[in-house]
Amino acid sequence: MRIHTGRLLLTPSDPLLAVDPATLHDALGEIGFIGDPLTRLDGNCPASQHFLAGKHFLSLLAFAGCSVNLSLDEPGDGSPFTHIRLLGPLAAPLLLHGRNTRPPRCPLCRALHRDWVRILKGHPNQHLTCPACGSSRPSWDWDWKDKAGYGRSFVWVEEVFPGEAEPTPSLLAALEATTTSPWRRFYVQD
Repeated sequence: MRIHTGRLLLTPSDPLLAVDPATLHDALGEIGFIGDPLTRLDGNCPASQHFLAGKHFLSLLAFAGCSVNLSLDEPGDGSPFTHIRLLGPLAAPLLLHGRNTRPPRCPLCRALHRDWVRILKGHPNQHLTCPACGSSRPSWDWDWKDKAGYGRSFVWVEEVFPGEAEPTPSLLAALEATTTSPWRRFYVQD
């Protein structure tokens, strides 16, 4: 079984904000972040939501590390490669998390909530009550330390190791211009 390298996820900072998919597609295409739709895709997601990296992809993400290894061409054999997926808008905020996700911190007292998996299982949009200070806040208000996050609209960059890629100010400005709202990033490994 292949271990998932990870994905960079970009979403509006407001987890309730829904982005028009055509507007998002056009904005990302115009700046060269996304290219042509994928021709073939395995799984349950339509290929029309998945795109090759655009001509300015590598200048719109800043890569850290000495051995960054990206495959940007669509392989014929189904091997993993770096590509972009647009998801949303969803009916309600979705919590995306993975094997790299750690317990979130209370937004008021910074205590960890170690029982979050049990509480949010099947009910990801409910409030979490802090075990230390007793405050109750929506689960998307908690500090997930860029290892999980909520949103209704997402830009996924597949096959990027967590922390390896950062959106540049130009990419964030283009996203913010489409929504007149700030965006944020986080990383998930399946």
